[in-house]
Amino acid sequence: MQLRELLFLLMFSLAVSVSGQYLGLSDGKNITNMSGNQICPEWSPDSRQVLFLSENNGTSMIYIYRTDNDTITCLGDSLSKYHNPVWYPDGNAIIFDSEMSGSEYLYKLDLETNKVRPLFNRNIRCKDASFSNSSRQVYFTGFDELTNRWELYSYDFVYDNLNKLTNHKSGISNCNVSGNGKHVVYCKNDPFSGSANLEIINWYGEKLMSFSDYDVKDVSWGPSDFKLFFVSEMRTGNYELYSVWKDGKRLERITEIAADIANPVVSPDGTMLALSVKSDNGWDIYIFPFDDY
Repeated sequence: MQLRELLFLLMFSLAVSVSGQYLGLSDGKNITNMSGNQICPEWSPDSRQVLFLSENNGTSMIYIYRTDNDTITCLGDSLSKYHNPVWYPDGNAIIFDSEMSGSEYLYKLDLETNKVRPLFNRNIRCKDASFSNSSRQVYFTGFDELTNRWELYSYDFVYDNLNKLTNHKSGISNCNVSGNGKHVVYCKNDPFSGSANLEIINWYGEKLMSFSDYDVKDVSWGPSDFKLFFVSEMRTGNYELYSVWKDGKRLERITEIAADIANPVVSPDGTMLALSVKSDNGWDIYIFPFDDY
């Protein structure tokens, strides 16, 4: 292990040893306060903006919140029935999936020209894209017509390669690639219990780690690529936020919120946490001060 990684692990263990207070709702800031459901927050590469999806009255529109001036911008009324928006690695475009062509497919929205085009040209139903810090490859959930289930795929823009990386009888969901592009985590579904377990593979599909002890949803990598953040009701009966190291050690509960939560994401600079919180009026996006280092 490199000296830099050893120093990081030492600093992190010291930080955990003095931390024992959970984040409550009063620690965060509601950045939406809008009608309908505000879900799927995603931090921009520079940690200054939060992308999210707003669902209301049968439509879904993409919004961007700026942390520096506390403003929200809608990307256009034409963006209806769009899902799972994420930032392109350079921060100048947004990737999302839509059924505008008749079935799920991935599209790229250029923020300068406001033009939309398919992300790539392949005959496959696809959704829920995830990028590392590089734009060379995209990972996504794709539908295997032969097995009739959703699996994990990757596409290489340089070599025009489409690769199927998983083959699970129950399918997968919620894939997320680490910032360095070396590991991909996803939820492995169990249709009998209705639960989902975490599984980590490397970039070419070899299984590295399986977390069978947690019933989880909405998993994401932390900016350091050492930790995973996910939502589970395993200890309290309520959905709360947890983190765990990628080797399965140091499980830590982070929140104590008397409401359902979803979609946790830590900013790339490790200083802020965004997640969706459910109230009687729907879902809203909250931002919390955070320290992932």
